[in-house]
Amino acid sequence: MSPASTNIFTLTHNSKLPDLLETNEKWNAKTTEEHPTLFRDFNANGQAPHTLFIGCSDSRYNENCLGVIPGEIFTWKTIANIVSEKDLTCRATLEFAINVLKVNKVVLCGHTDCGGINTCLTHKRSALNNGECNHLYQYLQDLDDLYHENKSEVMAATKDTKLQSRMLSRLNVQKQVTKLLAIDTVKNALSRGEIEVYGLLYDVGTGLVEQISETTA
Repeated sequence: MSPASTNIFTLTHNSKLPDLLETNEKWNAKTTEEHPTLFRDFNANGQAPHTLFIGCSDSRYNENCLGVIPGEIFTWKTIANIVSEKDLTCRATLEFAINVLKVNKVVLCGHTDCGGINTCLTHKRSALNNGECNHLYQYLQDLDDLYHENKSEVMAATKDTKLQSRMLSRLNVQKQVTKLLAIDTVKNALSRGEIEVYGLLYDVGTGLVEQISETTA
């Protein structure tokens, strides 16, 4: 059953600005009813998040999977939750969250059925180098490397492409956490005992997360 046929989503491709404004008002009313002082007494007076959430840009999940409300988590999402020390946004996000906002937890949360991983798994990455998605083609090099580095192990474990994708998603979380831990901002905060780093995997089919790794001082 396709998402469109279920009619459960708030907005659609046909939605216009008035629809967005109306749904915002409804969300505001519902959130205010549940947490009457949230906006006025907390969010209006700055932020003090306890966690930095690094996730994939996939539309099916975000920091809300941890059951939080606005003001608890600082978020950075990027395709396939790829971390790179050469990425200025990545470095700036880590510095602001850890050194300025003083979060004490960093969560790197991948997910199942990742489009980037599936593209490399099914050998469709080369088709992106077509003039319209050249940057995406280059960006996915990290995942393509991950696939080829673990191809024998993954293929030997199962012939089911969904399970292969899940295995690669787990391996990607491990790889990105390792890269995250090598960045000086994270490394220094860990050495001072100021943060903990968790690697999680979100299951888009259940809404549950599983632990992949935990790093403490």
